[in-house]
Amino acid sequence: MDYFRADEDHPLGQNLDAYYPAPVFNVRNQRIQTRYLQNAAYMRLKNLQIGYTFPEKWTKPIGVQKFRIFGTGENLLTFTKMSELIDPEIAGYGSKGGVAYPMAKTFAFGINVNF
Repeated sequence: MDYFRADEDHPLGQNLDAYYPAPVFNVRNQRIQTRYLQNAAYMRLKNLQIGYTFPEKWTKPIGVQKFRIFGTGENLLTFTKMSELIDPEIAGYGSKGGVAYPMAKTFAFGINVNF
């Protein structure tokens, strides 16, 4: 709803500092322009796994050969200057131009025990 509205009595209020122009439903404003081009550069932390294997001197007395705990995370961070509605990884593909469901963050934790 961030489009230009000059009328103070508009139901959504006046918006003079809008990103999008006022919607016009005729043949005006059809020239090629670059106002809405965005830099699609991005950096993403897609996968991170951390873990710890306990020393054998701690695990042997309880009858365990190897004991490891770990945690993983996927799609943790995305650094981009693009609109948050657009996923920079798929920008420009398909009819929607990169507008898609956001990448889900996934977390998993586990224990690995060898007897």
